[in-house]
Amino acid sequence: MNQFAAFSIWEYSAIIFGVVLISKLISKKTGTVDVVWLIVAGALLTNMGLLPAHNEFLETIGEWGIVFIMFALGLEEDINRFSQGVKRGLGVALIGAAFPFMAGYGTASLFGYGHNSALLWGLTMTATAVSLTMMSLRGDLLHKSTAATGIMTAAVIDDVLSLVGVAILVPIILVGSAGNDGEAAGLLSILWIIAKVIIFFAITLFMGLIAFPDRSPKALPANPGFYQVIDYRISRIMANFGVRRFLLLHRGEFTPLIMLFIAMLLGVIAHWLGFHPAIGAYFAGLFLHADYFVHAKTKKVKNEEGEIIEQEKKDNLFKQTNHVIEHLAFTIFGPIFFVNLGGKLQFDLAVVLDALPAVIVLYTLVVVLQVLSAGIAARFTGRYKWHESVMIGFGMLGRAELAFIVINIAFVQNQLIDITQFYILMFTAFLLNITVPVSLKWWKPYYLGFKQLQVLGITLSRPQPAPIPQDMPEYKEMMEQEKRRYTKHPAD
Repeated sequence: MNQFAAFSIWEYSAIIFGVVLISKLISKKTGTVDVVWLIVAGALLTNMGLLPAHNEFLETIGEWGIVFIMFALGLEEDINRFSQGVKRGLGVALIGAAFPFMAGYGTASLFGYGHNSALLWGLTMTATAVSLTMMSLRGDLLHKSTAATGIMTAAVIDDVLSLVGVAILVPIILVGSAGNDGEAAGLLSILWIIAKVIIFFAITLFMGLIAFPDRSPKALPANPGFYQVIDYRISRIMANFGVRRFLLLHRGEFTPLIMLFIAMLLGVIAHWLGFHPAIGAYFAGLFLHADYFVHAKTKKVKNEEGEIIEQEKKDNLFKQTNHVIEHLAFTIFGPIFFVNLGGKLQFDLAVVLDALPAVIVLYTLVVVLQVLSAGIAARFTGRYKWHESVMIGFGMLGRAELAFIVINIAFVQNQLIDITQFYILMFTAFLLNITVPVSLKWWKPYYLGFKQLQVLGITLSRPQPAPIPQDMPEYKEMMEQEKRRYTKHPAD
């Protein structure tokens, strides 16, 4: 029996927060991304018995963390830039999902596994863990970059495609040789998934574009069209229900709490309709404009003539509230998810050695095909620049929520794969998740233009150093540090 088996939730909590603190300090000291240290620490401490391999409470807190992270990232994103990114991200999502699927399917076939196992391997390697990438980019202060928006939009589309893939392939694999009944069940499952996707985006767009903004009823023209009548009636209904009134209750005293409620509400809707709650929370943040938080106050002041007049002063709660949300997301709850993520990797030396050749092949193929396919698709279908396209390729490497759902269905619930295949998929996902922050950190000086890289005559890095903005203190400081680091040793 493990000597640490008697640990209570309080000991585990103290250990996890200690790990988070140490990881943050190490990342600051070494200039690396804390996500790597959180994942590695989670794996080591779980296999040492200091953290549980499965604890429902800690996993729930970790899921809260992912919801908060995606909500905070949505708050920082500009909705107009996001909508443009969706148009550019479709090709990245389609092509960037197809090639990792082929890598998974091909590797399984190469090592002698059957068609059903190969389908599950391919499906596991398909969906991108966007939260991992965005957390890593935020650590490098690149989460507001054009490439970050490209990754986010492509990942949302990728999530939809992966859900459809699960709906199509898992019933087919489970039914096996069930004949027409299996085909009918599979078709109904696909249609239901597509319907849920449409319902989710319809609800999200309604809340973001109609329910959230303050709307004043407009007078109808003499011969109104159908859309004008609908817009008039909705605006009359919603005139007194704009989210700004809700956010500014009691002069903003409860604004952070109200924001978290909105995030969780959209998260619940996403969960009901088959998405991860974090996707709903991201859209909640995306649709909450900064101007919804402006609270106007009036105070009496003397003018130049000595007369007492009333002057309006605007109190913007957005920065204050966003500061609270960011601490909850990136300092307290969010890191717990990545510690739990590392803890999913359990070591068994005999099985690990048996799985190692397939892990090496699968990992190598996914990295090469994912980066090349997503990067080239970003360049030629999304019209991103080369330095942005390469970052998008690296940013699409992470595998988390949906990958583990597929592995759980295949191994735990239905025993469709054996223990060796389970280790192959888990180890590969773990290595991919470690690769994301490492590769993004490595590419950062090339992305900023402080180092140059040419391949086959193509300049993949930014041709000239990026301009240093004067109105963003943190970003300015980071850019100046990077400039000093790489201009000091130009030969490196």
